[in-house]
Amino acid sequence: MRHLKFKYFNLLLLFVATGLITACVEYDHDAPDPLDIPDGTVMEIGELRQFYHQNHEGASHKFMGDTTIYGFITMDGSSGNIYRSAYIEDESGAINLRLMSPSGLYQGDYIKVNLKGTVLGSYQQMLQIDSVHTGNNVTKLETQQQKLPTPVTISEIVSGDYQARLVKLDGVQFTDSEMGLTFADAENLQAQNRMLEECSSDDQIIVRTSGYANFAEDTIPEGNGSLIAIVAQFRDETQLYIRSLEEMDMAGARCGEEDDDNGDDNGDDNGDDNGEGVTFLDEDFQSYPDHDPIDQNGWSSIAEEGSRVWICRTFGNNHYAQATAFNSPDDVNIMWLITPAINLDEMTNPVFEFQSAHAHYSHDGFSLHVSFDFDGSDVTQANWEPLEARLVEESDDWNTWIDSGLINLSEFDGIAHIAWRYEGSEPQGNTGTFRVDNVKLYDEE
Repeated sequence: MRHLKFKYFNLLLLFVATGLITACVEYDHDAPDPLDIPDGTVMEIGELRQFYHQNHEGASHKFMGDTTIYGFITMDGSSGNIYRSAYIEDESGAINLRLMSPSGLYQGDYIKVNLKGTVLGSYQQMLQIDSVHTGNNVTKLETQQQKLPTPVTISEIVSGDYQARLVKLDGVQFTDSEMGLTFADAENLQAQNRMLEECSSDDQIIVRTSGYANFAEDTIPEGNGSLIAIVAQFRDETQLYIRSLEEMDMAGARCGEEDDDNGDDNGDDNGDDNGEGVTFLDEDFQSYPDHDPIDQNGWSSIAEEGSRVWICRTFGNNHYAQATAFNSPDDVNIMWLITPAINLDEMTNPVFEFQSAHAHYSHDGFSLHVSFDFDGSDVTQANWEPLEARLVEESDDWNTWIDSGLINLSEFDGIAHIAWRYEGSEPQGNTGTFRVDNVKLYDEE
């Protein structure tokens, strides 16, 4: 009888265990609805900074109600140069977000942040929003929408008006004392300060790099040029944080030295026009630094309306030409990317091809044209004919390069310019981003 009781008891345990296992492998539950984070009072980041300085200077303020800011993530922690932190910027200003845990926020994200429960304060004179929970406080609205850096001088940076902003400096170099050193102490994981100087003014500023940065052990560049960075503050010292070494173009001659490139074209093989037009193009834009206009070696980047032009952008190791009206300060943007003059009379069977892509197709504002009377500067006085090609379409996946197909130019003669035209409007929501790469012109045999 005693054995029988154990038998029934063991069977009971088996049924209970089976039920538990069945419950554990239930996969058909509906996913919870996305967190609906209210807006409440919407503030620009510049207003938020002013609110702090006017009411809470030297102290802190915890948000108890719903207050929201919108902006672009301009730096994340993926490089290792910052930790549990991100920088957010809108047209009015920027600020540091201190995150409660490593997050899924990435450079190029456009987000809204509900500040309820967060703390606005200053750490060593760097204004920040602390205790940001990416699940409870943040809604990601768009991705891969890069904020353009603001061109500045070192004196403008140290004035204090650019704290937390993404900026670009030109005509700068690291001081002689930094030559041969690395950005940081990667072996001992120690941050280091390196001094940057501006040739035109002799002004200097600190570039600070974490020992955990993925470029900490790289050697400081010896040349002069440009860099893109985030403006930070530690006590009375203004500092710069580099996002990526790809955003440093410092291969030029140092201040006071002769540039010995003798007119080198940076290796681009775009033929020789001799003032009469090229007969060969092979342009992949790899020689252009990120954010620079496409205006070298006979190429033109022209704003017909608004302030924006086609610029070089990078993704990974790939460089390409890009146009967008996203977050533009202008009501309308019309911009042209134009090839060097093409001498069709010197070609037997001229063929043209390229690739195009989009990152956010919100409107049909991308077209291809050819002109035979463009004077090299005034696009409005030239006659532009549509040129048939396969252009990227709304149905194409984001960031997927689409081949134009072979465009036969043998029906034309004379001197020609081929152009990509972009038209968009931020106020109207026509803010699509279009890209061009791998432009080729050759005589097909």
